[in-house]
Amino acid sequence: MNKYVFFPTNNVGKFDRYKKSFEKNGILYNRYYKDIKVDVIEDEESLVENAKKKAKAYYREYKKYLKEKFLIMTTDEALYIDGINDNEQPGIYVRRFDGLNRANDQEVIDKYTSFVKKMGGEIKAKWVYSLIVFDGKNYYDYSWDEKVLFGDTLHLPITKGYVLNNITIVKKKNNKNIMLSDLSDEERYNYLAKYTDKVCSFVMDKF
Repeated sequence: MNKYVFFPTNNVGKFDRYKKSFEKNGILYNRYYKDIKVDVIEDEESLVENAKKKAKAYYREYKKYLKEKFLIMTTDEALYIDGINDNEQPGIYVRRFDGLNRANDQEVIDKYTSFVKKMGGEIKAKWVYSLIVFDGKNYYDYSWDEKVLFGDTLHLPITKGYVLNNITIVKKKNNKNIMLSDLSDEERYNYLAKYTDKVCSFVMDKF
């Protein structure tokens, strides 16, 4: 029997992050079922409650069409930068950091590269991820951290939705920074697999 995991998000970069981990395990991993989107008003008091509300709304809608077992997953992330005060942290408002206002990809990368340059050319930071999985009855949550190093030089082309990949240093070669966005699809999967494979295993255990 087919096993479906739906990750309803307009952010293709966020969706693609986990794609290979699911597909190599035979999971039918999609953003939407037949492009059906549900209008969810995220008016709860916390990110977790909003994520649960979204997952439940999508499950109820897709249950009308699917007889097979399926799961809905949602994620949220926050960014914390070393060396700045708590009230200056991007946190969950990555696109509103340091005066930004719901910035587009170019505005985000301009702001962060300028900030990193001002901080000396490299800064350490940490992504904190939160995952919600809903099976129609129960919610399951999983969280993890990823430490990163940002540089002040943008490497093109821009990764839509995950634009900070373009300044995330994964290694140095011949005294030059290699960014996460510079890696091939296979190299990027291998680099992220220590996180994404664990996410996949956690989700698959809920079938």
